[in-house]
Amino acid sequence: MPEAQAITRELTIGEVISKTFDLYRHDFVKYLVVFLIVEAITGTLTTLLRSAVVLPTLPANATPQDTLNWLPGFFRALFYLVALSIIISLVVGTVATASAIKMASQEIEKGHADLGASVRFTISKLVWLWGLSIIVGVIVGLGVIALLVPGIILGIMFSLAIPVLLNENKGIVESMGRSRKLVDHRWLKSFALFIVFGIILVIAGFIAGLISAPFGFASSIVSSILSAFYTPLAPIALTIYYYSNVARINPPQMSQTPMAAASAVQPETKFCPRCGTQMASWASVCPKCGAQQSA
Repeated sequence: MPEAQAITRELTIGEVISKTFDLYRHDFVKYLVVFLIVEAITGTLTTLLRSAVVLPTLPANATPQDTLNWLPGFFRALFYLVALSIIISLVVGTVATASAIKMASQEIEKGHADLGASVRFTISKLVWLWGLSIIVGVIVGLGVIALLVPGIILGIMFSLAIPVLLNENKGIVESMGRSRKLVDHRWLKSFALFIVFGIILVIAGFIAGLISAPFGFASSIVSSILSAFYTPLAPIALTIYYYSNVARINPPQMSQTPMAAASAVQPETKFCPRCGTQMASWASVCPKCGAQQSA
């Protein structure tokens, strides 16, 4: 990949979107392999979970007493289903997301992505990644429950915490603080960017749902596999946005080294009309080819 992938200034929303698709196209197979494996595992576990945890149905023409008897079992089964689904997503999905972020970071910094190295690095950071995901998830979830707007603000505030943890070798609390600093004064831009990618993913998910619906019992597996084709876009975009904000806060220093003196034409000189050699203006013979010089 060309060196031009480096991000040296803040990017516009359009540039972030364009660069996201450029990076994805460049290493499409590597991203797809990671998400295919992870999504296949997730889909299989989810299918097994839904077959093991069955939501009780309310009988037809149920009496008020039947409804009261049905509610505890329904909410208990629903709680297990949601909780276990979140655990599966957290444990397995974190590997794919963090690996994609690390590969995108390598593309930006080094010009190429190493799939094996990215996965190994992610696994070495799994405990920290799980801890960070749980803490941020709880904080944002409470914000959404209390009032939607605080939840959105908190989500934006800590949206870059995982790229920080992976690229800056910071702890959980430090990564959250650094993320807040990176998005500071860019709340509306961050929100707009996340809305755009949210719409893209929702549309792609809807199409995947239509395709997988005829597969019946295996629809969860098919849908998860199809999602491997579009879910890498989110972590790639997040990584690009992270580097964009890093460049905004800490722009790279331009080299102050002057151009070599030899590259400039010095005063009181001339060039040989035969070989082009530079020489003193008073010279009558070219020191290289021996040609006589006009006065």
